[in-house]
Amino acid sequence: MDPQGRESIAAELRETAAAENWSPWRLVQAVQLKAQTPTLIMAWRLASGQVQTDVIAGIRGLAADDGTPCSDNAPSVPNYSKWENGHGVPGSYYRRYLALWFRCPLERLGLAEPEPIVTLVGQAQVPAVLTDPEDHVERRQFLSLAAAAPLISLDGTRSRMEAGLRRILPAADLDHWADVTAGHVAAYGTAAPAALLAALRPDLDEIAVLAERYPHQADLHLTASRLCGLVGALYTDLDQDRDARDWLHTASRYADLSGDTTQRYWIAMAQAMTAFYGPTPQRVITIADRARTALGAAPSAPAAQLAGLTARTHAQLGAKDQAARELGTAQAIFGRLTPAQAQETFFGFPAAEMTMYSAQVLSRTENPRAWDEQTRALAAYPDNDPMDRPLILLDRARYLTGQDEPSQAATLVNDTITALPTQQRVPLLLNQARQVTALIARRSPNAAAALKDSLLAS
Repeated sequence: MDPQGRESIAAELRETAAAENWSPWRLVQAVQLKAQTPTLIMAWRLASGQVQTDVIAGIRGLAADDGTPCSDNAPSVPNYSKWENGHGVPGSYYRRYLALWFRCPLERLGLAEPEPIVTLVGQAQVPAVLTDPEDHVERRQFLSLAAAAPLISLDGTRSRMEAGLRRILPAADLDHWADVTAGHVAAYGTAAPAALLAALRPDLDEIAVLAERYPHQADLHLTASRLCGLVGALYTDLDQDRDARDWLHTASRYADLSGDTTQRYWIAMAQAMTAFYGPTPQRVITIADRARTALGAAPSAPAAQLAGLTARTHAQLGAKDQAARELGTAQAIFGRLTPAQAQETFFGFPAAEMTMYSAQVLSRTENPRAWDEQTRALAAYPDNDPMDRPLILLDRARYLTGQDEPSQAATLVNDTITALPTQQRVPLLLNQARQVTALIARRSPNAAAALKDSLLAS
């Protein structure tokens, strides 16, 4: 079976295991059987949703924490691949860290040492540990051996548990990185995207090292997901679709490791946002359906925002009924949010943003209430808001164009863009302005002519 086939089967089994609360060992056995893995090492990796480089990085981190670091570039991907495919067996050094990484005994990795053998004079070889207590041996010796075995096993288990405790990032460090992340998030919209990306670089590098060193720290994974999500949002603003999707994919993997459902919903929303402003906005609907299936219907700010984005997408595609239904869903979820869920500016979904989404849906579906809703949305934002307020104004210009007011629409587009400082005229806004200009040109080429020149100059 090819690797992609195995990955697909393992992904389906992981979903089943999560839904039915399987034990890790049950999942591993199911993966080995259905994905036909040649070794249990491969089955454990697939069951945990990792790639080979993830496991290698984990081994190296565990060994470094133990004070016995691996040699440079070891184990290599080719060597690890041989272990997984049964073409070689890791030595005792690597077996220890494989067992620690997957948190299982060597027997369940298929890496237990063979039973020691003793030779009785004149007889065949037999296992050193007898399995039948009624054999003609001293019962006291047998019972002492049998009693000692669990103690040895428990001691090994305690060692593994102690090793896990050594790989916990102190609470003070977690608080520090939460504050660092909050600082970068607060700069979003005020600093130029390129400048904020440059400021993020050293902290992202350090978080990458910490995530490798502490591979099972959920709070650290949540912070890493949030930082990567911020990078994805910045690339969306810069209209760099590929970079945005790549960073949001990384953010999604960290969110999965964190186990935080709200963050996983936020990543889905951010991916939908990239799709909405990209060349294939219909992807928003696919992303939303997938997120709802995987994450359920618990109310959260990103779940409300994702429903709002889906409504905007249906409206943009001309599906008025679906747009109205999704907008109702977004408003229903929003109504169930706590103040804390709604008020967070970047990772939340404030009332002003809900009103903005409603205004856009009404505008795109030519609802006569659109103007009043736009007015409500504009009143909710300060005059110097760098992103949402300009988007509302551009949407109003689009609405005016549809109402056969192209000259007024052209003036509004020009005023909206020129009012922004140069560093805040991000490609996403300029592209939206150009789209509205194209609509204006169909109604009045003269009204759009000068506007095109000013936008090109931006």
